[in-house]
Amino acid sequence: MQPVVYRRRGSAISRSEREWRVEDGALVTRGALGRERRLPWNDISALRLCRAPKLNRPWRHVFEIKLRNGRRLVIDNAHFVTRGAYENRSGSFSEFVRAAASRLAATNPRARMLLGETPLHYFIMLLAALIGFGLIAFGLIAFPTMLDGLPYAPLVKLGVVLAMLPLFAWWVFGVAPHGVALDDIPERAFPHDPAKES
Repeated sequence: MQPVVYRRRGSAISRSEREWRVEDGALVTRGALGRERRLPWNDISALRLCRAPKLNRPWRHVFEIKLRNGRRLVIDNAHFVTRGAYENRSGSFSEFVRAAASRLAATNPRARMLLGETPLHYFIMLLAALIGFGLIAFGLIAFPTMLDGLPYAPLVKLGVVLAMLPLFAWWVFGVAPHGVALDDIPERAFPHDPAKES
């Protein structure tokens, strides 16, 4: 198998790009000083891919590699250029993620792939959203609004709250983390590649 290579520079502190290579026996990383580190596929227990937008990088995606010893390695598709400026390397990033997942599936089929947030982060987001939804519903019912002048105002307010429920449910199910087969990652999980448009 021809190694699939992904290179990126994470910050101003990094003097050169870090290289990640998918090889038959291991995931190989080489740092700025040229020192290589090999991570055998059997040492990797899980992968995770999710959107993780940041300032100046609304298109940012994160690929997390969980090792058996509990350590996590995080790689994203943003290449640092200068302060506040990043290059979108989604094309080579997506190719690298596909190759790593495919190689892991072949050598360690018990490993799993998670799409979306970690369960803990999802739980915190869900709790915050529930509190926000409850406050909006309470505020709409408890405080005077323009709807109070309408006949059957309490029913109209209840209807507005009930109309918000499908949107809330769509968001809850849309961002829920879920597992997929390593060799069957849906295309929508990968970042959009701007190079394909040009």
